[in-house]
Amino acid sequence: MHVDRNLLGWGVFFIVVGAVPLAVEAGIIGEVAIDRWWSYWPLILVGIGLSLLLSRTPLDGLGGLVLAGTFGLMVGGALAGGLVNVGGIPSGVCGGSDGGTAFAPRSGELGDRARVGLKVDCGSLTVTTASGPAWTVSGTDEDGSGPHLESSPRRLEVRSDDLPGMFLGLTDLAVALPTDANTDLELDVNAGSMTVDLAGASLDDVDLELNAGDAIFDLRGVTTIGSVAVDVNAASVLVHLPAHSMRGAIEVNAGSIDLCAPSGVGLRLDTGDSVLSSHDYAAAGLVQSGSTWETPGYDTAAVQIALRTEARAGSYTLDGERCG
Repeated sequence: MHVDRNLLGWGVFFIVVGAVPLAVEAGIIGEVAIDRWWSYWPLILVGIGLSLLLSRTPLDGLGGLVLAGTFGLMVGGALAGGLVNVGGIPSGVCGGSDGGTAFAPRSGELGDRARVGLKVDCGSLTVTTASGPAWTVSGTDEDGSGPHLESSPRRLEVRSDDLPGMFLGLTDLAVALPTDANTDLELDVNAGSMTVDLAGASLDDVDLELNAGDAIFDLRGVTTIGSVAVDVNAASVLVHLPAHSMRGAIEVNAGSIDLCAPSGVGLRLDTGDSVLSSHDYAAAGLVQSGSTWETPGYDTAAVQIALRTEARAGSYTLDGERCG
């Protein structure tokens, strides 16, 4: 019997997706173990490493099978345990959601150039902008103690503090960033949701990472922007692209990306080494050349956005219903 290696990964993926819920139902796999399906994403890195290490060897396909099995485990676990509960937070991962306790707001100022890092483990992150040099941080957490915060005129770091014990505490952060500062921005949310509206911001490099959750990432109103890097694992993200030329990379593992482009913007989207992925670039009017899809007339467009859009068990939708 001849096995088509191009379909082998899909076979492993669907077998694991179907087997996990059945194993949970039969009591072979405990619900506590599978309820943390999102935490298995580091195996994706193992699969990528094996693919690189074993390239051009008889075991060349092993890394791909590890990737397919990992994605199957995560999707099967999500189906077995319920993808998310209220607020987009995976069930069994975070502590109770009783509304939390408000902590004392914090504020300060950034200089002309600054680096901002914001991180939430379990909960939500809302980022907006305000005119002037001042930033503010407010919100709630389990005991009202507030997040860990370090600041100077050139740097702002805010991250939720973990509670002792088995579960992480819920933290909801609301951060307003100044429009006067030219900013490098890093956003990191694990098991939660993110809403980011950067209207009026001047940005150099923007780095967004989301593990298990959902996000809205709105760049339509930015004043300037250099590059964007988005890393999504077991999550979905809606990205409103800016009306400014930009480069960057978006990578999704077991999740989905909705891209919304302003009218008249030239797009160049490179799908790279995507595995078990899908996109609708042809239906959106882009023209294919190898692994690259372009808006007709991209080379002469006044605004050009070039993105690497790779997916592993993920999907991309361009200018779909969510963009409305």
